[in-house]
This record gives sequence, C-alpha cells and structure tokens, in this order.
Amino acid sequence: MKKLIFYILAVIAAADMEANAAEYPVASISKPLLANANVVVRLEEQTVELYNINKVVVRNHIVMTILNEGGDRHARWSDYYSRLRSVDHIDGTLYDEYGKKIRSLKKSEIVDQSATSDISLADDYRTKSHNFFHREYPYTVEYEWNTTSIQTMFLPEWWPVPDRSVAVESSIFTVIADKDVDYRAKSGNLSTAAQVEENSKKKITRWQVKNVPALVPEYASPKLHDIAPYVILAPNKFRLGEFEGSMNTWDDFGKFMVKVNAGRDVLPDAIKQKVRSIVQGAADDREKVVRLYRYLQKNSHYISIQLGIGGWQPLPASFVAEKGYGDCKALSNYMIAMLKEVGIKANYVIIRAGENEMDLSIDFPYKNSNHAICAVPLAKDTMWLECTSQITDPGYMGSFTGNRHALMVTDQGGRVVRTPYYSKWENTIGSNVNAVMDVNGSLAISAVNRYQACASDDKKYFMHSYSREEQLKVLKKYIDIPHYDVTDFSYEDSYGKLPVITEKISISAPGYAQLTGKRLFVVPNIMNKWDTKLHVDTARVYDIDLSEEKVESDSVIIEIPAGYRPESLPKPADFKTPYGSYQSIATCAGNKITYVRKLEINKGRFPAKDYQSLVKFYEDIYKADRAKVVLVKSE
Repeated sequence: MKKLIFYILAVIAAADMEANAAEYPVASISKPLLANANVVVRLEEQTVELYNINKVVVRNHIVMTILNEGGDRHARWSDYYSRLRSVDHIDGTLYDEYGKKIRSLKKSEIVDQSATSDISLADDYRTKSHNFFHREYPYTVEYEWNTTSIQTMFLPEWWPVPDRSVAVESSIFTVIADKDVDYRAKSGNLSTAAQVEENSKKKITRWQVKNVPALVPEYASPKLHDIAPYVILAPNKFRLGEFEGSMNTWDDFGKFMVKVNAGRDVLPDAIKQKVRSIVQGAADDREKVVRLYRYLQKNSHYISIQLGIGGWQPLPASFVAEKGYGDCKALSNYMIAMLKEVGIKANYVIIRAGENEMDLSIDFPYKNSNHAICAVPLAKDTMWLECTSQITDPGYMGSFTGNRHALMVTDQGGRVVRTPYYSKWENTIGSNVNAVMDVNGSLAISAVNRYQACASDDKKYFMHSYSREEQLKVLKKYIDIPHYDVTDFSYEDSYGKLPVITEKISISAPGYAQLTGKRLFVVPNIMNKWDTKLHVDTARVYDIDLSEEKVESDSVIIEIPAGYRPESLPKPADFKTPYGSYQSIATCAGNKITYVRKLEINKGRFPAKDYQSLVKFYEDIYKADRAKVVLVKSE
C-alpha cells in the first residue's frame, strides 16, 4: 500500500514538474541569434482563415524574449478594432529568463481607447493594448488573440522580422481558404517556397522561416522591405461595407474607387458661384488651377477623419465647403469638385506617402496606399496637388509623395502613374557668404542661402511652422560655427516651377579665426561644412542604399584685416566617385579671400564591398571642408 501511495505521489510530482517545465529559457537561444539582437521571436504563429468575401478570421500567437531595454517597445501588445473588425480572446503570459512563468495577463489590465490621434477629429477605430512593464532583463512575453473581419479588402500581411535588431527562431504564416475564395500572394526575401495542401473544401498554404539572425543596423542599409522576408495577400474579389469590388487588376480597383466616390463631388450653390468668380479673367487652365488651389489652402485645413467604410470613402464636397476642414480624401475630392465646376477635369489619386515606404507594385494590385492627392492633366503636362498642405506650392510633390508610383482613378478605371521625380540638379542649395574679419579674428557675416525643390522641404516647414522666436533659438543652436550670435535673419518663399526658399542671415562670430602670435588660421568654408563621418567597417553586410541626391554650391568672400597677407592656402580639392563629386578652391587677391565649393551627392545602390570607398569619400569631404588659410602679419 505504501509503495502504491509513493508511486501515485511520484506520478503527481512528475506531472507537476512537467507542467511547470520552462518552455522558453533564454539559455536555449542559439548564440548566432543573440548577436546584434534586442529581441528574439521564439515562436510566431499567424493563421488566416478566409471563408468568403465577407469574413476573415486571424488567430495569432507570439512569444518574444526581450534581451535589453532596446527591445522593450516590442514587448507591448496592441491591435485595433472597428465596425468591420473585432479583437477577441486575448491571453498573455510573462516569463523570467529561465522560462519560468511570473504571471498572466489580467483582463482589467487591457487598455481600451480611441485610436484617434492628435490630428484626428473623428475615427471609427479603437485599440486594445497591454504591457507587462517588466524591466528585469532578459524576460519573455507571450500573447494569443484572435481577430474577425467582416470585410476582405484589407487582408493580413506577414512580416516575421518586424525591425532591425530582431532575430527569429520560428515564424509560421498559414492561410486556410475555402476553395471558392480567390486570392493572390506576393512574397519577398524568402529562401524557401510555400507548402501547399488541398482537400475537397480547403486550400492550405504555409510559409515558414527559422533561425533568422537579427538584421544589423548599418549606415545607408537598404529599406526593411528590401531585405526582410514578407508575404502580402490580396483578394481578387472583396467586400468593403456595402461595396463589392475586384482587385484583380489596377484598372478593376480603380473602378471600385469610382463607385466609392460617386456622387460626393456636389458643391453648394454659393461655392459654385465663388469658384467661378475666382477663375474669372484667368489666362489659361493652369492659372485657374493655381487660383483654386490657393483658395483651398486659405479656406480649409487638414484633420484626419477615419469614418465610414474603413476610412476609404471621402466625405462629400459639401461637408468641406461647410466645415472648412477634411482629411486627405475629402480635401482632394473637394478640389476635384471645384475644378469640375469650372470645366477642368481632375483625377483622384491614391498613393503611399512618406519617405522609405514600399512603392506600389505594378504587377501586384493590392491595398498599400495611405494618402490621397489630386492630379490635373493639362495640355502639356500633369499638375499635381497636395491638398492637405497650406504651404506646398501647386504642382510640387516633394519628398513626401514625389518619385513613386500611384493609382490614378479615372472615369474608366484605375491607371498606374508616376509622380514627379526631382533630380540632384533640381535639389540644390546655393550659398553666398560675405564676411569681414578684424585683427582679433572675429567675423561679421552676411549670408544668402537659396534652397530649391527637395532641399527646400525642411526649410519651408521651418519657415511657416515656427515662430520667429523659435526660429532664432534653432539658428543660434545649429549653425556650425564655434561661437556666434545671430543678429538678423529673414526668409522668403518664392513660387515658380520649383519651390525656392531664400534665407538671409547676419552673424557675429567672435574669435572665428584662431590667432596665434602673428598668424591667423581661418577656415574659409564658414557655414556649410560636411558633418558625416563613417566608421571603417570591414564586415559590412548589406548593400549601400543612398537615397538623397543634391548639389551644393558655395561662394565665400572674406575681407581680411589690413597688414595681413596669405602665408599658405589649402590645396585645391577635386575628387569624383560613384557617390558624388567635390571641388573646392581658395584664392587670395588684395585683401580678400575667395572660396568656391561645389558638392554633388548621387543616389543609388552600391555593393557592400565598396563601403570603404564611401567612408573615404565622406572623410575627404570632411577634411577639405575644414582646410585652413594661414594669414601672417606683415613685418
């Protein structure tokens, strides 16, 4: 009997030990996955169930080990819900570094709040979120939850490596679709093909990655979507609210947008009369567009309003006319309606806005846009209008929406177009500096700087969005002169084929030139020194992806004090590389130093093995920009 009791207790103890066995000890993570990682995804399982064009269920399970404070932001769970989407069955568990359970998520800890941002007036979206706020490293979090959508236009995407410095032990993406559900999948940066199973009712497709090391953060490395694995799903037929559509081609998707936008371009009678009076006497259609665009900018402003069918249908033109505000969809639609009233055809355009975003795929139609703009086909060209901005010039896209593909919605359907590209010859910075030096090496500086096209984007925002007091604080902090004071400054915004911001600034720089005995050491490049220095990296992993292109031209004249003459001048610099070119020369005639500089920066993708030559190019610019003229006092 005692033996039986002992046996039973032993079985119970063994079962208890098995139940409490650590599943995710940090010690079990292989060393290659720990290298360069802040987070290790131990397990991710995302299962998408496509039933018909009316329903999608997604079952999510993720386990992540947070190695240090750099990974804390990944430990937070959140998801959104709306009238078309619910979030259900949320469980969470926190483990210590040995994989031992610390505690479970409490339902009362789940934060439920509006997803409305500071620039949103109304939003159908809400979020549920949770955070264990654990700070003893390393630790592990586990979450499980389900979502159900009653629309099929927005299908889940799989990004198993969500960020740099995140390693992955195992991530599985499974799509279980009814046989009559027609969808497409596009994958990228995957080393293995999907596994496909079929039976009489279902088609099951599964993608998996294992033991993926963390992406190393490197200067000018390619965009995440160029190097990280992903799968994007797109429906051929779908439903969004009361609308049904096809995404089989971009033309089909454009036809869907025509239905969504239909009847929402009707203007109130008073606005009709107003827009007709605005264009009266205009020389041509281009001038009419400019006049109405300026009217839009002066009489409306952007507020995000994510209401209706997934935030995809613009509010009526009459709403903007009455309220004086709207989101990108509503303002673009309003602009189109005003142009229609004066006999000018304009088109609604959906686009992926922002820098470093994934471009629209020409051969794979799917929902990847986050913004709407307006395009006006004219006799000789197309005029592009950013309708959410009060300061953008008509016809200019800039770095936010320029140089990318977009979907233009025409009466006949959708057409893929490309927005304007701005070359380095257009993205220019021109600087003319005149300075007077006294015998102590102090400078009185007068500079005129001209910023054009994409090189003007930040300056335009700075000019229009900062008060004069705020501008002065910035100018007093960020000009690359050791000691200085800004005595006066002004900005001028010029409208032409390309936007131009002209900055005029007066500066007092005490002790700018170093006085040593009878010599003055002066850097003639006063205001535009290159400040990027790269570390030598013989283990570069990724290609070099340089996205900026511009041309800088500088002219500096320094009047030197009486009794001084040049003892030595910097050697002229002239070097050219695939990444750009540089020339500078300093001369002295009479009592004036003249310095001329030109820097060209090229964009492009270059092999990782060339990184050291990029390091040298930047180093050469850095040194040349700080070369000194030596003045000596005459005996």
